[in-house]
Amino acid sequence: MVRAEIAAAARLSSTSSPSTCSPSLGGSFLLSGYGCDEQGPYLVLDQVERSPWARSVVRVRDRTFTFSRCPERRCTGRHDLATGRGAPCPEENRLDGSPHEQCGACFAATGFNPAFYNAPQVSEQQRRRNLEPHVVYVVSFGLGALKVGMTYAPRHLSRPLEQGARLAAVIASLPNADAARQLEEAIVRGFDVAESVRSARKRALLSMPLSLAAARRELGDSIAAIAARHPVVREDAPIRELDPYYLGEQRLPSTLVDLSDTEPASISGRCLGMIGDVLVTTQGQQCYLLSIGSSLAHRVELAEGERENRFIGQLGLPF
Repeated sequence: MVRAEIAAAARLSSTSSPSTCSPSLGGSFLLSGYGCDEQGPYLVLDQVERSPWARSVVRVRDRTFTFSRCPERRCTGRHDLATGRGAPCPEENRLDGSPHEQCGACFAATGFNPAFYNAPQVSEQQRRRNLEPHVVYVVSFGLGALKVGMTYAPRHLSRPLEQGARLAAVIASLPNADAARQLEEAIVRGFDVAESVRSARKRALLSMPLSLAAARRELGDSIAAIAARHPVVREDAPIRELDPYYLGEQRLPSTLVDLSDTEPASISGRCLGMIGDVLVTTQGQQCYLLSIGSSLAHRVELAEGERENRFIGQLGLPF
């Protein structure tokens, strides 16, 4: 796992729901994170135009705004595994020329590597975390797109939400990270279940009609097959539908225009919700989506109200 992915996993390793504020969406911020919980999707924004930086957690569903990514990149800060809390970079470091999302000092202070099984060494923070209970889960992003994963037990719901899964089931609870990883590896080797699903594939599936009943059957059949070979797995593991967390009472539109390959990355309109890292907005009679994962550690401009969305198939660039 590359360091940017390690930083992302560490940033999203909070064990408690973030405190929420709803400041004006007008201004320039550092996008330091995103997520979803029982209250819905949110952005983690650092106010970099003041010093020291202040961090806000902003709910996005049902708000009308314009999001635009800027070239400037800054450190997304550090995270305390013991408390599950994050903080802005104390040095307010720039990341000029760096592919990473954290500066060296914040990366070292966090001390978290989800791919610990491939690392030559792990931090003391990681060692303590790995000894605690972990779970193995299987999720569905749509028909033909099943994924297995493992996570720290208190994050059994937040981790699938961060990945943008449509259905999720915790299939086993293990005493530590090593045991969870062994089961995860065995499932990847022995079944038609992936260890990762690419962002473009997830977005393509969002743009296709989905029968949740068919996807639920596919996921249930896969869990049953895994349980037949691995007694630690619960064959009757409850399957949760996750769309209500992302979208509330709304339904995902049947047609979506993907703005993710348009430069600069921008989206505008009333936000229907966010599925993993994918913002979904409506503007006029059309609905749009934008993956914001690549905008992490970038300065972003947010403005109340909407502007016309433009995409690659049109002349010109966004806004």
